[in-house]
Formats: sequence, structure tokens, C-alpha cells
Amino acid sequence: MSKLEKLPQKNLKFILKKISEGVYEKDLFSHANQRLIRRTFDDIGIDINKKDIEFVFALYRDNPNFLTEEIKLPKVHEYEIVTKRYATISIREYWKNTHESYLDNENDVEDFISWFGGGDWWDGEMIDREEFDEETSETETDEINKLS
Repeated sequence: MSKLEKLPQKNLKFILKKISEGVYEKDLFSHANQRLIRRTFDDIGIDINKKDIEFVFALYRDNPNFLTEEIKLPKVHEYEIVTKRYATISIREYWKNTHESYLDNENDVEDFISWFGGGDWWDGEMIDREEFDEETSETETDEINKLS
């Protein structure tokens, strides 16, 4: 919740007037507009956070005729956001299978199997699996659903 909701109508109109003089409407959430909002509040001595900035953007959008009409306060809505994450995850698996051999020494069996293409580990039984490293390569919003 933004602390700005409690400001009187005349203060909200003053803020909207100051902001409307320099806001770039084509890209409302731009860094330039965010700086404009922060500078406006710095000038009047109010420390704002991200939620306050969001409130001001909604206030600006919801009140195109703020000079002649009563200010409508934005309402808080709840959204469900589904994010798609692309990641590389390193895993270590241990597989067990049975191999028949004429060789009598485990090292010889290992050498022989590696010389002839390794064992068919996937024909065995996975006995353990652990993830030991992961790195997110990209995220993107997949969908946003308004809940209230």
C-alpha cells in the first residue's frame, strides 16, 4: 500500500500538475518518467518507494482531467503472474546395472568397457540423483491474470 493514498486532493492535484508538465506519455514507465516522479517528491521532501511510484503512475492514468474533476484514487488489484524460466541445471546421477565379464579384476572390466563404448547405463536402474548447479539464462512473463 502506498503512503500517498492518504494525501489530500489538493496535494494530489499539485503532484499531478507537476508531473504532467514533463511526463512522456508514449513510454509511461520509462526511466525519464520515474526520475521526474522521484525529483518531484524530492522537491517537496517526501521519500518514496517503488509502490509509491506505481501509485503515481496509476493516479496519472486514472485522472486525465485532474484539473477539472475530483481525483479518483487507484484501487489495489491482485494479479497472478506466471513466469517462464529458462535454466541450465547440472545433475549427477548414479546408475546401477549388471555386466557379465570373463575378466577377474574390476579395473580391467572398467578399462574394457570404456574401450568398447562404455556400458549401456540407461538400461540399468537409477539409484541416486542430485542437482549441484544451476544458472538462469532468461526469464519472461508468460501470462498475467487479474484476480481482483
